[in-house]
Amino acid sequence: MRKTVITLVLLSALCRSGVRAQAGCGHPDPEISISVCSAIIQSGRAEGRDLATAHTERGIAYVTLLDYDRALQDFAEAVRLDPKSTRAFANRGAVHGAKQDFDKAIEDFTQVLKLEPRSSTAFADRAGMYRLTGQHDEAIRDYDEAIRLNPKFEEALLHRALTLAGTSRCAEAVADFTRVIELNAQQAIAYIDRGVCHEAAGRDDLALLDFSKHVDISPRSGEGFERRAALHFRARDYPRAFADFAQALTINPSSATALYGRGVVKRAMGDTSGGSQDIETATAMRAGVAKEMARRGL
Repeated sequence: MRKTVITLVLLSALCRSGVRAQAGCGHPDPEISISVCSAIIQSGRAEGRDLATAHTERGIAYVTLLDYDRALQDFAEAVRLDPKSTRAFANRGAVHGAKQDFDKAIEDFTQVLKLEPRSSTAFADRAGMYRLTGQHDEAIRDYDEAIRLNPKFEEALLHRALTLAGTSRCAEAVADFTRVIELNAQQAIAYIDRGVCHEAAGRDDLALLDFSKHVDISPRSGEGFERRAALHFRARDYPRAFADFAQALTINPSSATALYGRGVVKRAMGDTSGGSQDIETATAMRAGVAKEMARRGL
């Protein structure tokens, strides 16, 4: 299943406030922002919330430059100066998450929720951290609350669905994936993962529709073509299965699963020599590819 939680956290937590300690501190150009914010900090004239804001804005600029250590220093100073700054806590939590220090990220998002108990974003961000630490029940509870507060929260619905699907709760996940698609018909991830759930339940006709929609939206998705190819193979539609595995290999020539699948299809179509060559090459590329593809019905 997909792993896009860190991106969600960073996008949601790093939103800039309209408040500026001074024009330029918080500029879209991180170098300008760092320069102006540093001048404010070093001037000695800013204090309290204004000084905390300058540290927060400079920290955000450092994040943009992927200088996480300096960003953490600024966010720590911001929360020291203004212990009620949800922006500083949320940004620091996001950076802890990006550095894979998930326990500290959870602490920061928990602090945000103490200050803003109705923040659907903070619930979703903390849920993402729980998910990455394998605390799936806690993640689902937080996603539940985020969605209760904001029923149209697409990312929370998507990540709750992914968490449910990843813990063998596909029946519940399908409902969430469907809701995501209702909110955003171009959400390619929702189609492929809903298709995987349909396939696991033996609903190959619905899975085929979802995989087809997925590749229509995301034509560079090798996985989408591979999954659809496996369904075509099981339906004995070998020409379509061959075409999809071939397309997957065009997208990703190093895909052992696509190469193995193409080999199986070649054999089914009578090309024993060519099929065996593909299968042998794929097996050399990845030792467990035969078992993996057997689970897909090849």
